[in-house]
Amino acid sequence: MREFYPKYALLIGLNLLAFSLFGQSNLYLHFDGQDDYTAFPGASQYLYGSNTITMAGWFYTDALVYGQGMMSIRGGGSGDGQMYVLQLSNGTLECRLITNTGLHEVVGPAGSIVAGQWQHIAWVFDINAVRLYIDGNLIGSSFASGSFRSNDRPFSIGKSLLAGYNFIYGGRADEVSLWNKALTQAEIQDMMANELAGTETDLVVYYKFDQGAPEGDNRSITQLNAYGGLTDRNSNLYNFALNGSNSNFAGTLEPGFQTISIPPVSNKLTTDGPFDLGATASSGLPVLLEVLSGPASVNGDSVVLDGISGEVIIRASQAGDGSFDPAEDAYVSFEVLNPAEVLPEVEVLHPLAGAVYAPKLTPLQIGVSATIDHPELFDIDELTATIEGETVSLKDHGNGFFTAWWSPPRHGVYTVEVSAANNFGFQADTSYDIALLPTTTNKSVRAIDSAWVYIEVSSVTVEAELPSHIGAFTEIMGHLTIECPNGDCDPWDRVSSIEVQGKDGQWFQIIRYLTPYGVACESDIDLTDFKSLLIGKTKFRVNLTTYANGFLYSLDLDYTGGQDSLPYSHVEKLWYESYPFGDMANLQPTDTLSMEFPPNTSAAKLKLVSTGHGWGENNTDNAAEFLRNTHHIWVNGTQTFTQDNWYDCDPNPDGCQPQSGTWYFNRAGWCPGSIAQFFDYDMTPYVGQPVDMSYVFDEGYVDRCHRNNPNCESGVTCPNCNDSFNPHLIVSSYMVSFGDTLLEELTNTSLADPIAGQVSVYPNPSNGQFYVEVPQSVQMTSIQVANYDGRILQTQPVGAYHYTARVDLGQQPAGVYFVTINSHNHEPITKRVIVE
Repeated sequence: MREFYPKYALLIGLNLLAFSLFGQSNLYLHFDGQDDYTAFPGASQYLYGSNTITMAGWFYTDALVYGQGMMSIRGGGSGDGQMYVLQLSNGTLECRLITNTGLHEVVGPAGSIVAGQWQHIAWVFDINAVRLYIDGNLIGSSFASGSFRSNDRPFSIGKSLLAGYNFIYGGRADEVSLWNKALTQAEIQDMMANELAGTETDLVVYYKFDQGAPEGDNRSITQLNAYGGLTDRNSNLYNFALNGSNSNFAGTLEPGFQTISIPPVSNKLTTDGPFDLGATASSGLPVLLEVLSGPASVNGDSVVLDGISGEVIIRASQAGDGSFDPAEDAYVSFEVLNPAEVLPEVEVLHPLAGAVYAPKLTPLQIGVSATIDHPELFDIDELTATIEGETVSLKDHGNGFFTAWWSPPRHGVYTVEVSAANNFGFQADTSYDIALLPTTTNKSVRAIDSAWVYIEVSSVTVEAELPSHIGAFTEIMGHLTIECPNGDCDPWDRVSSIEVQGKDGQWFQIIRYLTPYGVACESDIDLTDFKSLLIGKTKFRVNLTTYANGFLYSLDLDYTGGQDSLPYSHVEKLWYESYPFGDMANLQPTDTLSMEFPPNTSAAKLKLVSTGHGWGENNTDNAAEFLRNTHHIWVNGTQTFTQDNWYDCDPNPDGCQPQSGTWYFNRAGWCPGSIAQFFDYDMTPYVGQPVDMSYVFDEGYVDRCHRNNPNCESGVTCPNCNDSFNPHLIVSSYMVSFGDTLLEELTNTSLADPIAGQVSVYPNPSNGQFYVEVPQSVQMTSIQVANYDGRILQTQPVGAYHYTARVDLGQQPAGVYFVTINSHNHEPITKRVIVE
């Protein structure tokens, strides 16, 4: 029960004495307003077909911030069934219901929500009306009809789930309930005065929020308990710190009420000795432990393992005494693991079983990915490949990917045996046969088949089996097909991309595609220079920034058979970010790079694609999209290569016409409905010597409407000098080295931090929702997002051994943002992200 405020007596005439004495606790759950929320999966199944529903609860809002999802049935799932309460600006409440007859809503006016005080909210669907009650008073109602027709959506507290948006609540919540019933005003007022028993007719779920120790270490709690023991209706806790005063259970305990606290228990080995659980009761009374299941026993507070593997579940209880009521039972679980049973899982990436094309007997790349569960206890200690008695040690790239080179003595059939051992010496083995063939032939492979990328799924990863070979193809052409899902394409030109994962685990953007205005189209691109990536089992990632139905992406690869005169290649990332353009405080934002080519390099090529974005009355000359600019590559202090970054869009370079919209306007490096082709520059004359390179943006352009222009005056020189959507260039570039013999490792490079190069942020640009992925060698602890002015917008903790994290900027305006990845073992890594 929440803290009591006498104002309720004035509002609705409650019996104060009965109200204040009934409850056992004043505990609540605090939501940090950044990413905390709870979700009961599939809750809508209990409401399917209903035309009477109520969701209600006590809320204490920390601050009146736009877009706070208090409680909702929304996000994911299917069918005509959504119901939610969402704070807008100035205390306005948007309360909506979607049934099979459409949208019904009541909007509570400004001031409905008051920051810094408890308020009771009830949102009711009653056959032919929807009603909003605040503190037991009817605020508004409107006509409604139909029935609730979803059976797979979650009931969430603290967030209104919707892909691409960040409707996160900041404040406290208590006694939230969901009903398959339309509560009357009298029933709502009675519920405010008296806690529910949990057995009321048509009550779907009731959360009392009285778990754990107030502001204590509650990290062992993973779910919000459904009152009445309905464990299948518990609500999962997401992103809560559960330790301290913020993002945790808090409040005060009434006399006689006690809680049980258990510190988190890490997984154990079967060989581990006894350990103390550390369970305590807030009353100071002794806690009784009982093993409900699993290979362990208890002796007082000590847990003794049986020496075999399995999940252990322990219940902690305290029966109370003359001063304290019985505590609600607390539970903790952990795994007991046998090192002989937790083995690496190995996936061979190259060569695959079957035909391997090798016109000449030259070294063949072996690529393997390997993972192991429970990284807090286990890691991969050694990984080898054995072929006809020859053992090849594979290089660990620190991210679960391993590579090596093997020189076959002859053509013919070989058995490949791959062994991976854990840090306790136990290993997993796999073997398969390859047939090394001196011949080659044309091959066609569908690498991506109708991957649907849309507002709720902005990135799709697929895996394809490409030809296994070395030097067996002279050309690789990509044919990209974009189709309309269910006949409904995104009506706007969006930035999208296709990335490929190399055998070292790094992701490389090989296609930058700008979607057409609402139609299906096809495009071609020469991908031969990425031949070292397009072999064996390969993952592709399709990214699309969209607020609509998106597109279906298919990619076909056509390999032309023949002996490649330069079969070996190495792809190195160069400038690979979104850069501001024309910012007079940073007119040249790219770094000067220094590098050496790998030994045995006989030819090299710099590949560069940069597309200009950001335009309008607040961007001087409509840059960077609609302004023709010329950039340059400087090599060893000399202006060497010119990039006239301009496309004529009518006729469309990929034949994607006619379209809707302004597809026919020429653009900076791209056109709607076409692939932004790479600019290729021959670096062969520089092979064998150190190289310093600079990418110099058009030196004649300055955005005089940028906030960093001290002479910009809103409403005078420019409409809005604080507009954050400034001109920018999205740049991907590579140095590709080629050789007729195996290219050795780089001996010296002062390119950007190689670990930073393995950090992937996608999709980028985004609609505010994107993912950060780091190699396993980076022990990520938090992600911090700042705007262009350096103001920190949010800091998101990341759990141990999490290598991918989702970030949601929600209602932040379009513009450039800086995402900083903090870790235990590496300097902070910062990436630029564009929100459109």
